[in-house]
Amino acid sequence: MKIFYLAVFLSLTLCASAQHDKVLEIRAHYNEVKSNIAANNPDSISFYYSDQIIRNRFDAQWRAIGIFHDTITYWYGDAMEAANMDGNINQDSTWALKLVTMSSQYSTMHQYREWLFLDGKLVFHFDKLDGSEYNPDSNWEYRYYFDNNKLIRFMNGGEIIGYDDNPSSIISSGEEMKTMFRTIIRY
Repeated sequence: MKIFYLAVFLSLTLCASAQHDKVLEIRAHYNEVKSNIAANNPDSISFYYSDQIIRNRFDAQWRAIGIFHDTITYWYGDAMEAANMDGNINQDSTWALKLVTMSSQYSTMHQYREWLFLDGKLVFHFDKLDGSEYNPDSNWEYRYYFDNNKLIRFMNGGEIIGYDDNPSSIISSGEEMKTMFRTIIRY
């Protein structure tokens, strides 16, 4: 019986270690992408293209919301090159997509979201809402880490919450970002 418990303990430890290593790999990819965006030099080998979609550019009043403004930015590499990458059997040009950022203002609330992609797959999602200063309970900050569309870590602020939440809405939002990206690049 002791051997059984030891085997279970060791397998859980190895699984947690593998998940932690994958999270570190995702963080390294995130830092590399953000660094390349910050130093976005067209003469650089790691140059990213950038396209934006802006809704309500002049901040006109929206019914039942008030001030509303939304900006989505796509950061991506060469789509034709990405379509021919090793492992990209469908020649999917969304493999060029690196990061999507969305900044929204709804009256006095501000939301910021990020979708990080690697080889055409969502690997990280960040969602932060700064709600009303009068209601601190309306503020949140979530981080989701994925490996092959499986949630491997979910964080609220800096605290690890768990691994068993249903991330289907987050994965769907990542797929929506890829669909919108396809309409921008038309490949």
